[in-house]
Amino acid sequence: MVQVVQTTLLYEKTRAMNEALVLGSLRQHELAAVANSSNIRLKTEVGEGRRRELDAQILTNEISHRIKNNLQLVAALINREARAAAAPCVQGYEAIQTRIQAIAALYDLISLSSHGEAVSVAAYLGAIARTISASVLGATSRIKIEVESEALEIDPNRAVAFGLLVNELVTNAIKHAFPDGTGRVVLSARRIDDQIELDVADDGVGMKTTDLAKASGGGAYVAIFVRQLRGALVVLESEEFGTTVRIRLPCLVES
Repeated sequence: MVQVVQTTLLYEKTRAMNEALVLGSLRQHELAAVANSSNIRLKTEVGEGRRRELDAQILTNEISHRIKNNLQLVAALINREARAAAAPCVQGYEAIQTRIQAIAALYDLISLSSHGEAVSVAAYLGAIARTISASVLGATSRIKIEVESEALEIDPNRAVAFGLLVNELVTNAIKHAFPDGTGRVVLSARRIDDQIELDVADDGVGMKTTDLAKASGGGAYVAIFVRQLRGALVVLESEEFGTTVRIRLPCLVES
């Protein structure tokens, strides 16, 4: 009698354990199915998000490319007008042309960018240098523009003002620093704490005054661009020769 009871209890325990294992297995299967479904849904959402991001990037690049082409067309039209204009008007046309080309260089960089958010300072300075060298100096010029920049980025909201500022300073140096038509302009940028320090330096005849507005006709534009960048400008005096215009602006600007 005792043996039968013990066998019955053992059977009941075994059956209960088996039922628990089956129920646990079913529950584990249900949880795995839910997890798999959630994972598939998450992957789908991530995929859709990436597609939307890619679509937005493609659209940004396409718009930037078209803007660049339109600006280059405007610059070409201005160049055509300059060739037919009276001599006193030519410099004005050329100044407008280089400003437009500086903006076109920015949109060219945006259209080639992989992220479309920030603009490489080194690449932007290089593009401006090449544009000015081609449109203002020409292949036979003895004035050279060089770029020395750390790996920095500037937000697209300030990139246009940044490029126009550089364009203005470089063209001013070309016009006033080298009466003999020979010289070197160096564009350099580096990070100093939470600021970008930009130098436009030439080895020309130097300035008679450190007041940029009085020294050149484009000084008023320079002041406007510096304010837009929330920066500060100083003209460094040289005991030997040349002029360095230094601008400091915040790396990031809070909106």
